[in-house]
Amino acid sequence: ATGAGGVVLGARGLRVTAESLVSVSLGLVVLDVLGAERAGWIGGPDGLGDAGLVLTVGLALALAGAALTATPQRLAAPQLVGVSGLFLALTSLPSHLGHDLLLAAVSTVVLAALAVVAHTASGLLVTAWTAAVAAALAWCDLTVGALSRLDRFDEVTVGGLWTSGSGIALLAAALLLLAPLAVRRDEPFAQAWVVAALSMTTGLVVLPVADNGVTDVALASLVAGVLWTSLAHLVDRRRLLVPAVPAALSLLPGAVVALQLVGQAVESALTPTSALRLDPADPVAAPALLVPLVVAVVALGVVVLPATARQAALTRVAPVVLLLAAIATLALHPVPLWTLVASLGLVAAAYVADGLRRPDAIAQVLLGTALLLVALGTSAPSTALTLVPLLLITATGAAAHLVGRPAGSAEIGALLLPAALAGSTWVVGVLAGLDAYRAVPVLVVLGALVVLRPRVELEAVSGVAAAVAAVVAVPLATDESVSLALHLTLAGALVVAHSLVHPSRRPLAALGTGLLVLATWVRLADLGVTAPEPYTLPTAVLLLAVGLHRMRRDDGSSTALTLLPGLLLATVPSYLQLLVTDPVSPRAAVLGVACLVLAVGGAQLRWSAPLLVGSVVGGLLVLLELAPYAAQTPQWVVIGIAGTTLVVAGTTWERRVVEVQRAAQYVGRMR
Repeated sequence: ATGAGGVVLGARGLRVTAESLVSVSLGLVVLDVLGAERAGWIGGPDGLGDAGLVLTVGLALALAGAALTATPQRLAAPQLVGVSGLFLALTSLPSHLGHDLLLAAVSTVVLAALAVVAHTASGLLVTAWTAAVAAALAWCDLTVGALSRLDRFDEVTVGGLWTSGSGIALLAAALLLLAPLAVRRDEPFAQAWVVAALSMTTGLVVLPVADNGVTDVALASLVAGVLWTSLAHLVDRRRLLVPAVPAALSLLPGAVVALQLVGQAVESALTPTSALRLDPADPVAAPALLVPLVVAVVALGVVVLPATARQAALTRVAPVVLLLAAIATLALHPVPLWTLVASLGLVAAAYVADGLRRPDAIAQVLLGTALLLVALGTSAPSTALTLVPLLLITATGAAAHLVGRPAGSAEIGALLLPAALAGSTWVVGVLAGLDAYRAVPVLVVLGALVVLRPRVELEAVSGVAAAVAAVVAVPLATDESVSLALHLTLAGALVVAHSLVHPSRRPLAALGTGLLVLATWVRLADLGVTAPEPYTLPTAVLLLAVGLHRMRRDDGSSTALTLLPGLLLATVPSYLQLLVTDPVSPRAAVLGVACLVLAVGGAQLRWSAPLLVGSVVGGLLVLLELAPYAAQTPQWVVIGIAGTTLVVAGTTWERRVVEVQRAAQYVGRMR
């Protein structure tokens, strides 16, 4: 009655009410079945059991839903519940009949057929979608059930797989993936389902070797991948995904094995024996498979790439990848370390050289440089062996800097060349037994480099490399102070020479001079000199000489800029020394006379810097000399003098301000 009422109301246009009443009627059907089973009307006094009750409820819902769906209104609730009831009944059949895989396949076919029929009928869209979802669930049940049976039985062999129910069920599941083509056959949709079916079929073909060991798995992956890749080379690019996706999925296990082999090769290269031979662990698979697997992956990548990028991949990427795979294969054998370093270095250097011939291969140059650095890291256990990649890096940096092609390679070479040259020279010094003086040839070589090629990049990296070499070498000496003075002197001389050779580098003369001064100070400290004048006066005299030379050449130059730094360096350190020592000393007398000469001479010559330095430092020196006497003067005298001074300054404040302004103007008019 409820169902009929819903149908009648649906015919009158009250669709929402009709859907509600029909849903209630289908719920009542479930209650009717449960009540009939409880009353013994069906199943007898023992009832139907759980499986039988599920089957009966499913069939009742399927029939009731089909009856209500057959009405002209095409209500949605009966379609959804009817298909769900059918799915419930089909999934419960194996509990009664057995043959779970067969019935799962039949359920998938029935539900898929229902979806196709409903898709072509009018007003049964809900039925079509619900049946499609139910068919997908049944397909999953079929696939999972077949795979679970393979775990329970020893069927993962070629003969056992294809003669067992599990193998046939999995093949049927793969073929059922083509069922959606009965509804739509447009190109992208059809390709997606064909790819899924072919991928699953490929997995079934190679499944028997899944438990035969890693080598067999990799070999099967390689064979399947090569076959699909070969087909991908032949098909139209519009249908490239059909073979390309199965090829990629087929090569995936092999690619994982290849990565594991590469990891073992790297570990072997980084942990050689004391005799500098590789000692690789047992490989996860046959090392001979590494190169073929890499070839297969590269071939698939090439066929997938657009035609515009294919040529570049074949000529620039593929060769170096294959050579690196061969080197990794070499590292999986107990070979001498030098063979690996030499092979890697030569491949990297050749790759960089090839990149320097092309106008747009900066990435290739960078990758080749990175490979050279890898070769350098591999050679670390042997000092002599590191010389090979260092020399190759030096040659690479020089070539990149001088060729300047592709764009950016000149800068890369300028950053690379000094560091590599410093490393090579350092290693040669170590091999020659220079010990603590191994940084000396490094400084000389880098100095010659920047003199020959005065480029900012070369100068900056050379400075850093020289500093690092010196810092490392100084602690190796038995007398560190002598070594430090030697390196500072050499560095200062080279910097000054560089500034003299190239007029554009004149400002570097100050840096070189500073290094030479530091070297002098280190030697003075080593000799036990504690007085400040030997440290400061030579530099002060040099600064004053430079300042006087500047004033002679430029009449408009100010003494504050030319003479003040040298005058301060000549007087202030000596005054500070007097603060911590005896103020009544020959040093104080000489400093006082010097300040007097500066003040008088500055006033006579009308130079502001000598006048100010002589007056200020001399005045401070007078106060320092009077301090002991002030300490012995009675306090009331000191307080009285201070009070009198403050009173006089306060009453004559305005006049003092005017006098200070006049004095400042007078000094300001000086040179």
